[in-house]
Amino acid sequence: MSRKRSPKRFLAQLVRDTARTLTPPTEPEAFLHAVCDTLSPQLDRPVRLKFVAFPPELDVSGVTFAKDDEYIVVVEDRAPGAHKFVIAGHEIGHIYYQTLDVHYPAGLPTAARRLLSQAEEDIPWERVAAMATRSPAAATAEAEWEAEECGLRLAAKFAKVVGPSAAPGRTTQDTLTDRLSSSLGNAGGL
Repeated sequence: MSRKRSPKRFLAQLVRDTARTLTPPTEPEAFLHAVCDTLSPQLDRPVRLKFVAFPPELDVSGVTFAKDDEYIVVVEDRAPGAHKFVIAGHEIGHIYYQTLDVHYPAGLPTAARRLLSQAEEDIPWERVAAMATRSPAAATAEAEWEAEECGLRLAAKFAKVVGPSAAPGRTTQDTLTDRLSSSLGNAGGL
């Protein structure tokens, strides 16, 4: 995947490729899972998406764990649908720009690696998410802005397809692709 593509072009292609795999109407979480499935072959490892209720005291709503064999994007389950797009898009932005060290300056914590090595049904996701604290000194403004731009663009473009303005039952695959392409072609904003 080329880092030189702008987030707008990167997301435009990702959305077009994802839309081709869906049968409308699509629920927000299903759409985000499909985005990760579409993105995975473009990367050095697959992207898995989890929705988890983060501990209330945690000051983050999303985190990406870069394991040797996969990326795990964890998103706050209690966030509203549109905000889930922002969170997931932000984390995808960190993967795209290869700024995961913003989250883990020294690599994936040993305790997180140990917890994530368990069987899927045994992983204490709340504990794993609680390890997602970041050092303010480790986060660069540029890396956070790039990731946030991806999140905001993802939310703005996808909400019309899977959000309240989507017309369940009346959208076809062709109109879904046309709406996404038209929306992503709008240079007027996020």
